[in-house]
Amino acid sequence: MKFKATLCDRGLRVLEKGFLPTLEKLGKRCQLLLGTEDVHLIQAVSDTDGLHVTARLANVVLFEEEGFKCQSRYNNQIAFSVDIVLLLKVLRAAVAHDADALEVKLAMRSIPCTTGAAVQQRPTLAFSWRGHNVTMVQELPISQPYSQRDVEELVRQRDITSLSPFYLDLQDEVLRVQALTDKLKGMSNELLMATTKHGDLHLEVHTTGVEFGAEIRGLSVLPAAATEGLQLLVAETPAERLEEARAAGESAQVVVLQKHLAKALHSSQLTQPAQLLCGIAERGTHVHIMFVYRDPFSDGGYDDNISLSFKLPVREDTLYGGELDP
Repeated sequence: MKFKATLCDRGLRVLEKGFLPTLEKLGKRCQLLLGTEDVHLIQAVSDTDGLHVTARLANVVLFEEEGFKCQSRYNNQIAFSVDIVLLLKVLRAAVAHDADALEVKLAMRSIPCTTGAAVQQRPTLAFSWRGHNVTMVQELPISQPYSQRDVEELVRQRDITSLSPFYLDLQDEVLRVQALTDKLKGMSNELLMATTKHGDLHLEVHTTGVEFGAEIRGLSVLPAAATEGLQLLVAETPAERLEEARAAGESAQVVVLQKHLAKALHSSQLTQPAQLLCGIAERGTHVHIMFVYRDPFSDGGYDDNISLSFKLPVREDTLYGGELDP
């Protein structure tokens, strides 16, 4: 198993300024899945107290083409877990010293034993660079590289294959939705979230002694085909409009934990997505939130080389009663 690459300026920037600080706010560790085409940074529910987070960065974003090598017996895929704080320290040290040609490779470090036993070999990510008046080599401890079975399981989990029938783009109203979600924290740990094909987001709390609901209208709906043939809602109040959309089969709703939704929404602050898409999966199995980014090399286009996705679990033991929309 071999991995060797040179981080490019853009790769160092998006990791050190955006994605790693974002993941650090969600959990201390993440899993790296290295491949010949891209790198995935994955946090399981055990890392984040319930969220499943996947960041995908194409190798053309992260690495120089020359000298790149990623080889293994598992379809040239390599996986391991790493401490995000330690990885950030290495990258920030390189930035602070104006590092030139930041090289990284998978290596084994020999650890001598004082008891006379055989020398232990521990895996590391070895970083080396030259900066202003300094040459630095740093070894970052990592977990043992994953077995073939563990790599295959990580590959299976990395993609959220159950996409939602439709999404609402929250980006233009993200500050309002964040403030609303934070406000609901003091009322209940759980909230009902409903989306409609008419571009409406409903957030509600129903607990003993507390009845609160809010509606955000006019959000963009994707894909556009989801809105074909819709009749305008004629109801006057948010509750009536939601019931009208529900009766027409044009809505979806689930109960989620407030803290999960708040964490996902606030994660947009450092990476600045162009679109923040929020959808409820088929049969309400989870909430899927995707961050979509602008292509810095085209006018108005979106970047297929970078993405960040969240899978939010839903609560089955709902306090709200009634069946969820299929």
